[in-house]
Amino acid sequence: MRARALFPAQRAARALFPAQGAARALFPAQGAARARRALPWILAVAGALAAALAVGAPGTDGPLLDPSSTGPSGTKALVDTLRELGARVEVRSEPPGRGDTTALLLVDDLDDPGRRQMTDWVRGGGTLIVTDVTSPLQPARPGSSISLGGLDPELRRGCPVAALSAVDRVSAPGAVLLEVPPGATGCFPGERESWLVVASVGRGTVVGLGGASAFLNSHLARADNAVLAATLLAPTPTDRVVVLRPPAPGAGQEDLGDLVAPRVKLALVQLGVAFVLVALWRAPRLGRPVLEPQPVQVPGSALVIAVGELLQRTRSRAQAASVLGDDLRRTLAARLGLPSSAPAEVVADAVAGRSTRSAEEVLAILAGQTPADEEALVALAQTVEAIRREIGRHEVGSR
Repeated sequence: MRARALFPAQRAARALFPAQGAARALFPAQGAARARRALPWILAVAGALAAALAVGAPGTDGPLLDPSSTGPSGTKALVDTLRELGARVEVRSEPPGRGDTTALLLVDDLDDPGRRQMTDWVRGGGTLIVTDVTSPLQPARPGSSISLGGLDPELRRGCPVAALSAVDRVSAPGAVLLEVPPGATGCFPGERESWLVVASVGRGTVVGLGGASAFLNSHLARADNAVLAATLLAPTPTDRVVVLRPPAPGAGQEDLGDLVAPRVKLALVQLGVAFVLVALWRAPRLGRPVLEPQPVQVPGSALVIAVGELLQRTRSRAQAASVLGDDLRRTLAARLGLPSSAPAEVVADAVAGRSTRSAEEVLAILAGQTPADEEALVALAQTVEAIRREIGRHEVGSR
């Protein structure tokens, strides 16, 4: 009902484009059909403009915990409250120095020299409030969370610190409890784990908080958060308070390697060591090469003699004739310029044209006909050698 009362879509469209004459005013009479087709788009644009006017300009919420931000996650309300109480508040990025009484470290982005300067300043009598639970300046280690099933109950004081007597309850959503070290005092809620830990360092004091949510603009007015802020940061009107500005997004001291968890880094190192060990195991051996038995090299002539002796022992005249014929065919084909795979008939015709022997006689030898006995096999070998010599002389003579 509220949206309809403020910006009714029909009234906005009628106010921008009257139904009686919108099409006629924007388009001539001959383009009435085009006007009717464009009218739904015009109404859609009008509705979008009306919605934009209803929503208004976007918010100007700055970075998280920014002391100059008025958004819900900023801390400008804290700075303004301290100034209203009479404290001189300065927002800067440099650590406090001479004359500063209290410092608020929302996000620890200091380098090692900056942290040493901060520690020396505390030992000289300053009071440091640290809300970054991961900061090395934090006097206690983070422990358990205060959330219970998604609920963030308010924390009661539960400690006899006289300076915090005016603070009864604190609302710190999403915060964690800190493990109270020996010699320190814990508040909110107990002695072993507390949201607030007070520790003495030299002549000064370090107050560790389990988060900065109590100082946000959206939470400062809850419970006794504002009273706690005034008690810690500006207990007297003459205090000089330094609020260290959190780093802008992307301007921190940490790099990409710092964002990797230590266990992930350890796992990567183990993988690297395993890779090196496997590489060394599979690499070539160092030292002299290992001698391996080599196969016996048999000369070609000895191999031919051995094959002939085997054929003679087995009396394989058919196989011997086939070997002689096939070897003669390849030799004649090479000498006559024929391919090595030329058929026996083609080779026989070519030999008959270059010698006194007939094609049938040469084909019978190339076909490897089985000799009748040993004498016939010897005669076949002699004929093969004679044909080879005859073709050789013919080839020399033609040159």
